[in-house]
Amino acid sequence: MKNALLFGISIISFLVIASCATLTQGTKQTVTINSNVDGAQVYLEGAQIGTTPFVGEIPKNKEALTIQKDGYRTHTLSFSKSLEPIFWGNIISGGTIGSLTDFVSGAAYSYSPSSYQVEMYRDGESDAAFMQRFELRKYAMTHITDISVDLGNDGGEHLKTLINLAELTYDDASIDLIKSKFAFSQGNEIIFGNEVVELI
Repeated sequence: MKNALLFGISIISFLVIASCATLTQGTKQTVTINSNVDGAQVYLEGAQIGTTPFVGEIPKNKEALTIQKDGYRTHTLSFSKSLEPIFWGNIISGGTIGSLTDFVSGAAYSYSPSSYQVEMYRDGESDAAFMQRFELRKYAMTHITDISVDLGNDGGEHLKTLINLAELTYDDASIDLIKSKFAFSQGNEIIFGNEVVELI
């Protein structure tokens, strides 16, 4: 009986300590936003909060951000959210008042995912042209290791595929061009993808 009582007190104490998501999880969350073009302006409710690639804290009660860059269509990024597990402890021990506070402040939620990749259309760009750039960038990023090996060998199937996707001629001039893009990226797949896609 005594052990059961102590166990019950321990559980209640834990819930009281962990009950308020506002105190333990906070009302902001770090969010990462990359885009297929660097330097795109990130706006929250009309105020610029940074540029891509962006890493910063966003209040959890927000629904969307706006991404803008000259020469590209404005992109609205809608957040996906999930309830924080600790919120249910607040319901049990903090009651309605605590849970309402967490909902209003956003502390009851977390952005899930917290990392986003934004693909922006150029002004007047067709879906086909966008998809061509998208596929080229995706291939450059996902096969960067194989492409780097081919660059070291002055040729190879992955490098050839990349050059074909960029609609360039597979020759020494194109290989040298890809080498310059790879050197600029310093092996960073995001930068490499962004650089290669500018060949189209």
